[in-house]
Amino acid sequence: MKYRSLLILFLIVSVTAVNAQVTQQQNNAEVLGKQGGTYILKDIVIDGGEKYTPEEILRFTGLTKGESIEIPGQRLSAAIERLWDTENFSKVEVYVESVEGENIVLKFNLQGLKELGTIRFEGKGIKKAKNEKLIKDNNLTPGTKITQNLINNLRYKISQEYIQKGFADATLNIDETPDAQDPNKVNWVVHVDRGNRVKIDKISFTGNENVSSGRLRRKGFKDTKQKRFLLGILKPSKLIQEKYDEDKKNLVDYYNSLGFRDMRIKSDSITRNEKGFNINLDLEEGKKYYIGDISFVGNTVFSSEVLSQRLGYKTGDVYDAVGFKKKVGENGGEEDNSDVASTYMDGGYLFAEVTPVEKSISNDTINLEIRIREGSKANWNRVTWSGNTVTHDHVILRSLRTKPGDLFSKADIKRTYFALAGMAYFDPQKIGQNIDPDPITNTANIHWSVVEKGSSQVQVQAGYGGNSFIGTIGLTFNNFSLRNFLKFKKFNPVPQGDGQILSLQAQAGQYFQTYSFGFTEPWLFGARPTALSVSANYSKVNYRDIYGDRQKLDILSFNAGLNRQLRWPDDYFSLYTGLSFEKYKFDNYPFQFGSETLYNGQANNFSINIGLSRNSAGPDPFFKSSGSDFELSAKFTPPYSLFRKKDYSNMSAAQKYKWLEYFKVKAKADAYNEIIGKMVLRTSIEMGFLDGYNKELGAPPFERFYMGGVGLMYGRYDGRELIPLRGYEDASSSGGTSTDITPYGGGTIYNRVNFELRYPISMSQTAKIYALAFGSAGNTWQGWGNYNPFQLKRAVGVGIRVYMGAFGLIGFDFAYGLDKTINSNEPSGWQTHFLMNQEL
Repeated sequence: MKYRSLLILFLIVSVTAVNAQVTQQQNNAEVLGKQGGTYILKDIVIDGGEKYTPEEILRFTGLTKGESIEIPGQRLSAAIERLWDTENFSKVEVYVESVEGENIVLKFNLQGLKELGTIRFEGKGIKKAKNEKLIKDNNLTPGTKITQNLINNLRYKISQEYIQKGFADATLNIDETPDAQDPNKVNWVVHVDRGNRVKIDKISFTGNENVSSGRLRRKGFKDTKQKRFLLGILKPSKLIQEKYDEDKKNLVDYYNSLGFRDMRIKSDSITRNEKGFNINLDLEEGKKYYIGDISFVGNTVFSSEVLSQRLGYKTGDVYDAVGFKKKVGENGGEEDNSDVASTYMDGGYLFAEVTPVEKSISNDTINLEIRIREGSKANWNRVTWSGNTVTHDHVILRSLRTKPGDLFSKADIKRTYFALAGMAYFDPQKIGQNIDPDPITNTANIHWSVVEKGSSQVQVQAGYGGNSFIGTIGLTFNNFSLRNFLKFKKFNPVPQGDGQILSLQAQAGQYFQTYSFGFTEPWLFGARPTALSVSANYSKVNYRDIYGDRQKLDILSFNAGLNRQLRWPDDYFSLYTGLSFEKYKFDNYPFQFGSETLYNGQANNFSINIGLSRNSAGPDPFFKSSGSDFELSAKFTPPYSLFRKKDYSNMSAAQKYKWLEYFKVKAKADAYNEIIGKMVLRTSIEMGFLDGYNKELGAPPFERFYMGGVGLMYGRYDGRELIPLRGYEDASSSGGTSTDITPYGGGTIYNRVNFELRYPISMSQTAKIYALAFGSAGNTWQGWGNYNPFQLKRAVGVGIRVYMGAFGLIGFDFAYGLDKTINSNEPSGWQTHFLMNQEL
């Protein structure tokens, strides 16, 4: 602006001079008019800015030859402004070249901006990848015009990036050299000196008489932390102004939640010494308040009693202003929709207004009134979606709970989000919804946006157990389309888009091979989720014993089941019913049946499976952060012995177990809770037991529980269930007593508990990563007579999980077993576990 004002002043002076005398360039022609005047623009000439023609400059300025132009005047000032706005020039000057009668020729003295040639960042920690990222993030491509704005933005963004990492003294200097190949370009070397990391040395408070400084630092300041050895692992002590400003608001909210409604920060200061930053806040706490009377006004749909229960506060409670407003429904309300406003919104009253008012204050008591304007029920009008480039529209449509004509429901929005996030086709972090309410028509439009991610997986599992390496490879197509299977144009690489699951898998060890096939249709009948799943599996074992004799075992199994979503007690529940059949055929293959060893024969296992589950954990199926999962299942065979009425005491093992009979019951519960920032606590508990109908038969030697490791082991050919317990070797079927991790022949009862802290490192679409620390305990027992739920094998450890769409879940755990193992009086000690696509 400084240059522009000077140029306009110069123009005025020039015009005055032109009107006072005749210049040589005009061949002594007289200038008509008075001070300044109106002229006809005859032409312009360019001085500098060689790359631009007079016609191009005229287009930039908006001037045209032959137009009437006042000098000085707004038209010429606007033309100069337009030249500056192109950001193509570092200098813009306008002179009067000549005046001939009423005609004028203007001279534009222009200097073009330099352009970037090559650019390189240098500094500690800046390698090739970092250099490329800095260039990309700051749009520093060759040919970019070098403006002061570009330089200022670069300095700001680079310094802010390093400040975010704790380098408060980061500086940036630019070395500029001419480009030898192009005189209009310059090359940059940007020197970044990040300096030393500067941390927050101390956060102190004055005026806090009712709440300790330590508590304020923990509860009030969520992201701004002073130096502490253990705390610094999760919350680095960096001073970031935006987060500090937010934490000051959090501090006031925290006081308000304790009843100190009038609390304020009188002043705050940030100083610095050789150790880092010192922050001091001077507080005025004020009086602590309590709740008096609570009344509801304007409610006709819900009674005051119902709303009081939903509110959760009563007379005499501390006046938690923050929590009270959330329970009323202000600022988004409660995450679980348990607030008063959500009660109305779940009933269709989108435009209901719920306003808390402090009706009166008496000493330390506040009487509250909740004013409600209910309005009319609202319906969904237009429901649209976008972003599904592979998944067919009907797959999204059937998962939507927000359908045209239905009543508006806040809960339905959340459930739709969970349903879309639970699919393996969309990135849960990028599912969005845009709601457009219309109070005139009492309707609302909603648009869902999704981002497809790779849904097919190459599954690879690997492990070592029983002195044998075990490898698994498979393909899972999570968005398969059976109806397009014969339409070869739809292959990419297989037909996709209908949300079906097709899996093919092969597993092999030193002496065995297993092949399996599975198919799932998640919406069999279309009205509500009813998943049909079918699978087939064939395994064979073939090796020679120590005497050189060949031992063979063939297992053929089939499974089919329906998993149907229920509507009661709520629609988080689902019921599974299925049938399974396994046929074991063994030749010179030893099976231990009680005290008898059977080498030749066959066994058949036909069972009915029933499972009741409730799954509300989410929203991201990889990193669940809220909700819970629960499952109760039963597997049982027909009670053959009740109909045969035979004396089993005189029968051989081959006769007893030709058709297995048993019942197995299992229960498992998982809960997920955010405890500090993004850190999530997963709490898991499970148990199971196996028994027979007939005391003479007891529990069969098949279907038993084996515990230890991560569930990959050699010899899983007798229908056994492998219960993971990190910190211990994979369970084997030899040795042990009732107090060992897995007793001889497997257990008929098991217990396991697990506490796991999870912290997300990256939730990007390319790779999702979280770290974890855990404590686990579990054991198995043979029979209720030996059962002791407090006699558990304990372990602690840390690990990491990485999820990539093409390969699924990969994990590493380092665990320490605290108790002894089979045939050992020493603790299990350190164990390293590697897992792929394993849920622990």
